[in-house]
Amino acid sequence: MRCLSPKPAPERASVLLVALALSVILGMTLAGYLSWVRTQNVLVAESQAWNAALAHAEAGIEEGLAQINVSFGTNYLPSAQTNWSGASASGFYVQRTDVFKDKGGYRASIIPDTPGPTIISTGYAVVPLVGRRIVRTVEVRTKPDAAFGYAIAVLQNVTMGGNYVMIDSYDSRDPLHSTSMGTYDPNTRKAGGDVISTDGFVSVGGANIYGHVRTAPWGGISVQQSNGRVGDLEVNWPNRSGIEDGWYANDLNLDFNDVGEPFKAPTASFPAPDANTNYVLGAYDYLITTNFQLLNGATLSASNGTARLWVQGDFRCRQGSAIMIAPGARLEVYTGTLLGPPVSAEINNVNTTGYAENFGIYGLPSTTTMSWSGNNTFNGTIYAPQAIMALKGSGFTSTNDFQGSCVTRALTLQGHFNFHFDESLVKTGPSKGYTVTSWREL
Repeated sequence: MRCLSPKPAPERASVLLVALALSVILGMTLAGYLSWVRTQNVLVAESQAWNAALAHAEAGIEEGLAQINVSFGTNYLPSAQTNWSGASASGFYVQRTDVFKDKGGYRASIIPDTPGPTIISTGYAVVPLVGRRIVRTVEVRTKPDAAFGYAIAVLQNVTMGGNYVMIDSYDSRDPLHSTSMGTYDPNTRKAGGDVISTDGFVSVGGANIYGHVRTAPWGGISVQQSNGRVGDLEVNWPNRSGIEDGWYANDLNLDFNDVGEPFKAPTASFPAPDANTNYVLGAYDYLITTNFQLLNGATLSASNGTARLWVQGDFRCRQGSAIMIAPGARLEVYTGTLLGPPVSAEINNVNTTGYAENFGIYGLPSTTTMSWSGNNTFNGTIYAPQAIMALKGSGFTSTNDFQGSCVTRALTLQGHFNFHFDESLVKTGPSKGYTVTSWREL
């Protein structure tokens, strides 16, 4: 019988060394792979934090834009003083939040500036695996956004129910404009009578719109009669009807803020009428908590500076009465309240010889209906986003002229009616808030 002898010691040692070397190599490979995986995870986490920091900064920008556009107009300072942390020594208004789930947040500042406030927002996010903080800062500059950039702007529908409705434009501040005091001159008319609807339809009927029409993507336009048209002036698009190519688009995305309270308290008592039933207003704030109406022959006038009249009930300017603006004066009439019962406004003969920018009627949210009718002239602006407006023309031989701009919830035009948009309102008229002019990362 033959017996096997054990392997020599050197051979056993070499096997052990090979196994040990393989273990070291596998361990180093595994450690390298795990390190590579960790590095990849850190890079991914840093990339996510980098993007999150920018998103947080933009959240601060959005809050700042909402603050400066909290209501109609450009006076955001009272709201900023109330809702943000207040002004610092340098005039900044600062808001800070740390409520995001990724332990990130932002610090946004509103800086009063010209032509509009500047918003600076610093967003930050934490890289989960290493705890490092990523910081990104964005600066946005703004400018005033014209309240009256169109002839007619509505939230819902525009309905033109007559065969003699005409809409065009002019520029009362144009040096070539030959008519004094800014009234319409047919010799310098333009095709800027634009009509827009943010959430509805525009029914042209048989009207002649010398301007563009725009609606939202879900809106639309219809020309129901053979003589209806939307397009350029006759000299450039003669003897045509329907819609000229390029003069209608359904790409509108626009908001209109509600009108807030014009002031907290009046600065003067509303005057009693004089012997000729004229109410003369100076450069003060006036408050009427009930209904107000001008009867036949009565006049409401602004004598100097800017007069603001807030009528919290119905406002009536009856046939035969008038609202007059003296040269160099301005009148703003506010109707309704923020949460009160519905009220209405009836307008008649207004500012027949002045610039449209010198008279404005502003409907607070409770103003739900407005109307203007008769054989007369309206030279001014209307801003009432919650009101349904009716413009009622008269017979075939009489022409009603609306000179200025109109913003309402819905609008109906009837009868023989001419609507002239004053393009100078874009430059000299009031602003409804602020719009972004530049965005950059600092």
